Amino acid sequence: MMLDRELHVLLRKGFYYSNRAILQQILAFGLFPGQPKILEFLLEKDGAMAKEIGEGCVIDKSTIANLLVRMERQNLVYRKGHPSDKRASHIYLTEQGRALAKQVKAICIDVDTKAFRGIPPDEQQQFLHTLRLLITNLEEESE
Repeated sequence: MMLDRELHVLLRKGFYYSNRAILQQILAFGLFPGQPKILEFLLEKDGAMAKEIGEGCVIDKSTIANLLVRMERQNLVYRKGHPSDKRASHIYLTEQGRALAKQVKAICIDVDTKAFRGIPPDEQQQFLHTLRLLITNLEEESE
């Protein structure tokens, strides 16, 4: 098929199957779309501000605000006020949120491992490097 030679088609397909495999396992946790990547992000950058989380997870401002409110209600995250900016706050994982984030991370690593099955480690690293370059190019175009 000719479309299978086009980057945008392959990226969309790759995302679809990766996301589907992850969501099939994560739905049992009662998470909403967007929440797993926020948990994964905070596992690495606990205490980030909402704007950083939105940028890191590629989620718009209003959606990130709604997701964080919902996650607070689910006792997955809590806010701690910024010392110098009363309107801003840092977002932290609760114990429950951290435990769930670790499960989410393990599921994502498992799906990545399955996706890379049969591909030598050096080719995996080259692919990831090239993909990061593609993303950088596209980010620059969208600014």
